[in-house]
Amino acid sequence: MARGRKQNAPPNRGGMAFGRNLMVLAAVILAIGIYGVARGALTLKWPRADATITSAELLRQTSTSRGPDGRSIEDGWNSFHVLYQYRVGDRDYVAGGVEPYDFGMQNSAGAAKMRERHPIGSQAKVAYDPGNPAVAFLEPGPSSFALTLSGIGAFMLLVGWWVRAKAAQGIGTINEEGATERIAKARRDGDPLP
Repeated sequence: MARGRKQNAPPNRGGMAFGRNLMVLAAVILAIGIYGVARGALTLKWPRADATITSAELLRQTSTSRGPDGRSIEDGWNSFHVLYQYRVGDRDYVAGGVEPYDFGMQNSAGAAKMRERHPIGSQAKVAYDPGNPAVAFLEPGPSSFALTLSGIGAFMLLVGWWVRAKAAQGIGTINEEGATERIAKARRDGDPLP
């Protein structure tokens, strides 16, 4: 009996709107992430050139804030800045690209590992754009940030769809006018709560 009542519950319009808005936001995040992943994947087909690392800096940035208990909290992250020199044909180039389409973001742990892998004076293979050899990347392929953005967008899209589906079934109408009376009546009648 309670099962039929749950199926006949009116849709929760506020929940449906929230689910729709979450799906729209997720679609924007997912589109940006997929764009970065797709463009980064194209760099895997670019030709390679031998490069010499001329500058490699691991910058540690910190910020200090106060916790709820008044204690000082220090947060830090790493970023890797590099310059390398390479030759394409009879021309020399200097570039500093690490990952393609990372939108200015780097994985902090990944930056520390890159510093270990690419010390000053070491050799590396860089991928360069055949149409514009001045554009090159030390780590071609989809960036970790673009992959993360795609994952977050996909997860949010699924959650938004789930919220919208549940709201369409009437779940989440507990604060609706008359909901308290329906719950009290179900308890009096001995029915399980909807």
